[in-house]
Amino acid sequence: MLVSQGFKKLYCTPAKPIIGLAVSCQRKVSYLPKAGPGGRSSFSGVVATVFGATGFLGRYVLNRLGRGGNQIIVPYRGDELDNRSLRLMGDLGQIMFFDYHLKDVESVAKVMKHSNCVINLIGREFETRNFSFDDAHCAGARVIAKAAREAGIKRLIHVSALNASEESPSKFLQSKARGEIAVREEFPEATILRPATLFGHEDHFLNYYAYLGRIPLGIPLIDGGMKTTKIPVFVADVAQAIVNAITEDESIGQTFELTGPEEYYLLDVLDYMYRVMRKELPYYTLPRRIYNIIAWGAEQSIFNPRLTRDMLLREFLSDQVTGLPGLVDLGVEASTLDTIAISVLRRHRDSFFFDDTIDSDSPCRPTSSYIAQ
Repeated sequence: MLVSQGFKKLYCTPAKPIIGLAVSCQRKVSYLPKAGPGGRSSFSGVVATVFGATGFLGRYVLNRLGRGGNQIIVPYRGDELDNRSLRLMGDLGQIMFFDYHLKDVESVAKVMKHSNCVINLIGREFETRNFSFDDAHCAGARVIAKAAREAGIKRLIHVSALNASEESPSKFLQSKARGEIAVREEFPEATILRPATLFGHEDHFLNYYAYLGRIPLGIPLIDGGMKTTKIPVFVADVAQAIVNAITEDESIGQTFELTGPEEYYLLDVLDYMYRVMRKELPYYTLPRRIYNIIAWGAEQSIFNPRLTRDMLLREFLSDQVTGLPGLVDLGVEASTLDTIAISVLRRHRDSFFFDDTIDSDSPCRPTSSYIAQ
């Protein structure tokens, strides 16, 4: 049940006294959750429609919305069994699921009809015959923003990507930049967030390189990984920033760059990862032209491709910040890679070293340490 008003009370009074006794029964039946941010079983007053909630970042966003007593509407497409794990993120009836299609404007408007907040997390790592990058990141973002404005939605949180630019060599980042423009045109008060490379459980960063090390010859790197810098950010920090932005009035109409506290060379990240995993780092330098040919071959897969030419381009594209507000401006203290990596990478260890601590390991070396020498 969607709640947009205060408490409702039911009272019952017996029709006549029982055996001569004047009995007045006023039994209050409260069937709504407690008001206020009292936890998962309360109601904070926020009804949020979260597009893209079934993705990597979406699971963390739903978890934090649920624990704060927010009611959540999750639009989805595909089989409903794909999102059943998300039902555990909130109390009974707190999260509702509705099927929709991003190209069906009516279905998009329907799922935000009773909401006062909309969060757009939709993103595609690769193009398909049904959805190009522009379909998902630009045209889809415009449809959501326009529907939100027409529905009178108070807060729109749009998640883009760091390095989003129309001049970028990556089609993914070009479409993300056009998506930001479309959102601003339709909903000028929207809050736009640009997260850097995300890491965490089930990520496509730490886990990707952990699995890639198992292939013959090891991990192929362009320029040895020493011309690419990353500012990885913990996915839970980004999720918390999204939740904080809902109630932060100063974030209205602003754009934020969400990055971690340290910048690293890609090779240094891999070196630290494999030290944590208690393994030797297998890597070699591969010319970009040859790597592009391999990526093109991977694109021809009839299944979801593990590598495309655009993904390869983004993999070796350095994270750049432009001085916009960041996590701290949304009340979040960024977690370092050193404190989180062990919880993600421990499962990649051999059984002999599974319980080893990392107290004796030196931390991941930031790029600033090279300048200091």
